[in-house]
Amino acid sequence: MTLLRKLKPSTFFRCLVVPTMFLCAIFKHPAFQWIAVAALVTWLAASLATPIGNAVQRSKHRKKTEELAKLRDEAPKEPAKPTPDSELFLIRQINFRITEQLKDTYPMVSWLWVKRPSSDELCKGGVWRIRVSNAEPFNFGEVTIMKSGKLSITMIQATQLKDATKLSLESSDLEEDEIIERVDVKTWYQDEGEKIISRMIDDLNAQGHRKLTIRENGEAYITASGTEETVEQIQHFPPRLAWDEFCQVLKEDEITAAVKPEGLLLSW
Repeated sequence: MTLLRKLKPSTFFRCLVVPTMFLCAIFKHPAFQWIAVAALVTWLAASLATPIGNAVQRSKHRKKTEELAKLRDEAPKEPAKPTPDSELFLIRQINFRITEQLKDTYPMVSWLWVKRPSSDELCKGGVWRIRVSNAEPFNFGEVTIMKSGKLSITMIQATQLKDATKLSLESSDLEEDEIIERVDVKTWYQDEGEKIISRMIDDLNAQGHRKLTIRENGEAYITASGTEETVEQIQHFPPRLAWDEFCQVLKEDEITAAVKPEGLLLSW
């Protein structure tokens, strides 16, 4: 059957059927007629087997091709490696975010990576150290990047061990009530100071006064006919160390304030 499939039907017809038919025409014998019939049947079988065999071969080839394609699709694909341009873009975006956060608190700050991370390390997240300038008293920072993309910075003051005792003594020169953070001034003003100062200004303004002085101990007074008259005693008033920041807070509320030797002068 393999040989029959390899032969073309026309070739098979010329080589087998035609000679047999000639023999039947020359020799009038029943045996040759049966031989001719057998040859004709064989030729028809070969003619039908050829397209059927080709169809089977094409079906097998198509099935094999589909299986190979399926295997290629199921095979694990290697992650696309970042190009140098994409790595540079990612680093620059991180740099801008770090600079933006630092400048919110230290407008003149500048910084450098102690060890610059790669793009793969940034994508995985971690903690990296930076060296900062113009952010006294801090000289280092730790940049934390989460896998979610959240970025936070922790400021660090690093010094030699021999200088640590000296710094500790210098820090202890300040009294405890003089140590106040900027956020504490704003919090005090929002919680209680705004109501007290606004009420005093409204009362004094209605009486024709345009100035008010507050001493460090919280005593608020006015000067009338050369005489100081106490208006109110303010509890928990910010210390002189925080007055410069307090002036900015009052300025946002359209109250003019100036630090004087006798106290904090408010005018409206």
